[in-house]
Amino acid sequence: MHTFDAATAVRALGNGRYAATLDPVWGVGEGLLNGGYLMALGVRSALVDSGHPDPLAVSATFLRPLPAGSATVVVEPLRSGRTVSSSRVTVGADEESPSVDMQVTAATLTGGATWTDSVPPVIARPEDCLRGPMPGAGATPPGLTEVLDYAFDPDTSGWLTGTPGRQPLLNLWLRFTDARPIDPLGLVLLCDACPPVLFALGRFGWAPTVAMQVLIRAVPAPGWCQVEARARLIGGGFSDEEVAVWDSTGALVAQSRQIAVPPRVAVPPRAAVPPAPR
Repeated sequence: MHTFDAATAVRALGNGRYAATLDPVWGVGEGLLNGGYLMALGVRSALVDSGHPDPLAVSATFLRPLPAGSATVVVEPLRSGRTVSSSRVTVGADEESPSVDMQVTAATLTGGATWTDSVPPVIARPEDCLRGPMPGAGATPPGLTEVLDYAFDPDTSGWLTGTPGRQPLLNLWLRFTDARPIDPLGLVLLCDACPPVLFALGRFGWAPTVAMQVLIRAVPAPGWCQVEARARLIGGGFSDEEVAVWDSTGALVAQSRQIAVPPRVAVPPRAAVPPAPR
């Protein structure tokens, strides 16, 4: 079993309740679990009895941090139809105090685009990108780098080498380190797997997500996924982040938007290693 599948496995307890064990490796440092991982766990639970195999839309509100260890997922069906099904899902250490409150819409993803104006930006090939240590929420390196393979485009990743840019923009490639194919559930994770977009400006640290919406548009082709993350507005104590994910053929397969509290302290990251093929 692939690491991601083991980490999102759930055990049915009856009446829409599921037990799970949260794996600390899916963290961003300092014992904080990645929001995309928690969303993927909730989505997997929602799909068990949804009648549809794929997530289509996910909306999540993050209420409080959730540590690794035992967790309970509660799924409340809202609607089940031929085209889509919808559920309310909560994830928490117990049912009384959930950490994530979600609405999951499931469908059966088919076919390709009939029209799109979304074209992936031209960036360096994965083998020519920056690979290596990445800052996290604090002094502890993010565990995500053990389970996800990151390849950062040199033109927008000066923050990794001590020369932050002037735009809140990240371009990179992502895939699982254990060669697990990226499927629609994996795309839920990838939409929140980038470093906080303010890292591009040299602002490092934990950027807790307040709320997030994910749209899964297609089943990705095998291979790397190309990811772009950017902020449109930073101010008033919050920052937004828009993410687009394209598969290895250049097809748009996922989109997301979130609002977060930006990092407050600038801490220099460790320098990335030179580009190296894998």
